[in-house]
Amino acid sequence: MSHTSRYFARLTMIFLLFFMMSCTKQNQEGNTVESSSELSSESIENSSADSNKISIKSSSGDSKEMSKNSVSTDKESSNEETTKPPLESLNENQVQAIQTAKDYLDTMPLSQTELLQMLTVENINLEDAKFALEYLDIDWNQAARKKAKEYCKHKIGFSKVKLKAQLLFDHFTEEEADFALSHIHVNWVEQAKIVAKEYMEDGVSSKEDLIDVLMNEGFTKKEAEKATVKVGLK
Repeated sequence: MSHTSRYFARLTMIFLLFFMMSCTKQNQEGNTVESSSELSSESIENSSADSNKISIKSSSGDSKEMSKNSVSTDKESSNEETTKPPLESLNENQVQAIQTAKDYLDTMPLSQTELLQMLTVENINLEDAKFALEYLDIDWNQAARKKAKEYCKHKIGFSKVKLKAQLLFDHFTEEEADFALSHIHVNWVEQAKIVAKEYMEDGVSSKEDLIDVLMNEGFTKKEAEKATVKVGLK
């Protein structure tokens, strides 16, 4: 199998993984039709209350550290507390957008662009979708980290270079992708071993050739050499 064919094969596996997670989300919704048809505000209110508690606690900590600027800090804290409107003041479409976004994020890690696309597929207009993302105050760095871990967990076989490329393909920013890669613990040799086995099944049998193809996949020479040893080529 050529490098191009193998790339598309791996890409197909990624799409299948993403599709399976989407189906899981839809199945979960199917089992809770009655409850989801009502405005599921209770969980969001709890989340909003927790966020307000954290905001108040953080504001208190900041005021202690910046005692010289206590007046301006108090004003900023007051502004932060009133930035997020109470849930009961939102219209039905906004509440639906918030709950739908939360449901998706509970099922799978998504980039901002991916989540917006999912919401529009759910017939939520773009303005309400963007409002929901701002309201939930999502940490996109953590979303990228979770998605990177998800890819590695399913043993598709990624080098650090290819994993970053995949996160960028998923519409995470450069900064978010870099954060993800620097905050996950991945055994890149084991990842190289997965890819090495695939190439050996396709007929690559010499150590030198296998090292070359692994380096073409973005693994370092050291990772490639260790992987070839692990698959029995010495």
